[in-house]
Amino acid sequence: MSRGALLVRQTTYGLVGFRRNPRAMILVIVMPVVLLVLFSSVFGGKTQTTKVGGLPISIDAYFTAGIAAYSIMLIGFSSLMISIVTAREGGVLTRYRGTPMPSWVFLAAQILQTMVTIVLMVALLLAIGLVVYDVDIDSTGVLGVVVYVVVGAATMCALGLAMARFATTVDAASAIGPFGTVILGFISGVFIPVKELPDWLVDVGRVFPLAHLAEGLQRALSPASSGTGIDATNLAVLAVWGLGALAVAGRNFRWEPLAAGS
Repeated sequence: MSRGALLVRQTTYGLVGFRRNPRAMILVIVMPVVLLVLFSSVFGGKTQTTKVGGLPISIDAYFTAGIAAYSIMLIGFSSLMISIVTAREGGVLTRYRGTPMPSWVFLAAQILQTMVTIVLMVALLLAIGLVVYDVDIDSTGVLGVVVYVVVGAATMCALGLAMARFATTVDAASAIGPFGTVILGFISGVFIPVKELPDWLVDVGRVFPLAHLAEGLQRALSPASSGTGIDATNLAVLAVWGLGALAVAGRNFRWEPLAAGS
């Protein structure tokens, strides 16, 4: 069997396993949908608007894009990190290195499975926004959404791989991933409109990639945005974080369990 076929098969196994994991389904699928419905129902409405990057946007579109960005980080960073640490500490990564299948195939399949899940999740959230909350997504905005989803997913996956080295146990990974994502969600304009946050907290949030991913998706859904809503600064920050995390992961990734103190 070719390596490409092995990669596809391993990715399929990963997606099936994910679908059969109730905890994972609730964390990365059910919770973002509940958050979108909750925030849009409480704060939204056709006449409610806010601003992002100086552009007006409806509250419903704001939360649709923000929760989509949150989902990308939750799946790409948190879920991937937990999966890698679980496989490493359970000895799965070590055993794969002793099989005829190249060890990189397992790692690549985990990343590909994560990317597929992200695309499906974002599509679901956008569909809910479009059908339930009348969020307007024009043809040029779609291109912006696609660009930010791809770049954002790549960045978050790189961060997940990098942080897997520093989470020495599954319990540590299960705490670091979701907790970090929620905290950044509050200071990155995901759960609370940026204009409602103190300036200093906004500045802190913009150090991290989630704020730029959320703003990018929000600009793409703003009817006042010119063209795609793609902003060079947002993409540059995401790229810097992604490349930096990839470099850290490349130098520090470990296949052997770390719980013993290595």
